[in-house]
Amino acid sequence: MLKGILMSFSMYTTIPMPNIQWEEKRFPYVITSLPLVGFIIGLIWFFGTNILNKLLIPVTIKTVLVCLIPLFLSGFIHIDGYMDTCDAIFSRASLEKKYKILKDSCVGAFAVIGLLIISFLYYVSIYEVLKQGKNIIALIFIPIFSRGITSLFIIKINAISKEGFIASFKKGLNNSHFLLVLILLLIFFILGYFLDVYKIIIINILACIIFAIFCIRDLKGISGDLCGFIITLGSLISIIFLAIL
Repeated sequence: MLKGILMSFSMYTTIPMPNIQWEEKRFPYVITSLPLVGFIIGLIWFFGTNILNKLLIPVTIKTVLVCLIPLFLSGFIHIDGYMDTCDAIFSRASLEKKYKILKDSCVGAFAVIGLLIISFLYYVSIYEVLKQGKNIIALIFIPIFSRGITSLFIIKINAISKEGFIASFKKGLNNSHFLLVLILLLIFFILGYFLDVYKIIIINILACIIFAIFCIRDLKGISGDLCGFIITLGSLISIIFLAIL
């Protein structure tokens, strides 16, 4: 299991990890470790924001840096998936054409528009969170649940392609792995309840489920790009509500 966790961190973060041999039998734990990946990203996001809050620099600059922390930690992998999915879904093309768009490395108009929209919303929301002195402990839990809920869909929903990372990682996944992720999320939810961020967690869960259903209905399955779409928008909605509530 430990090797699977390290594999998950080396793939889904830019955090330096020991060099280990990738083994197919460890692939299921790459997926079940996603909540733990989110936990470490969330911790760094929280402490990084705390440090920035203590610096005597304009709040606009702090906002940009706070927005960038989780993006750098994830290596922009989820934003990339979000952009590819925007191009595919909003093309309104046939299902086969959408699959080709997902595989295409070129950036389309919908990807650019989608990136501009979420960049603006992220900036404005984080700005309000910092300006109003909101409970930034929520930043720890947003990456946990956006990745955790996504991992549950990876386990249960068929991959749209027999090739690619998701199809490879799904081999060996079963109900015991689903239960393991649920237990991890339950533990984190209880912790979040006592830290008074349970409302944001619930919003995060609902947002991820809604976006996952939307994507799966449109593309008839799950893929790495769709996971990036779900994680990105689930996190964004959580940040927006953190600024509002």
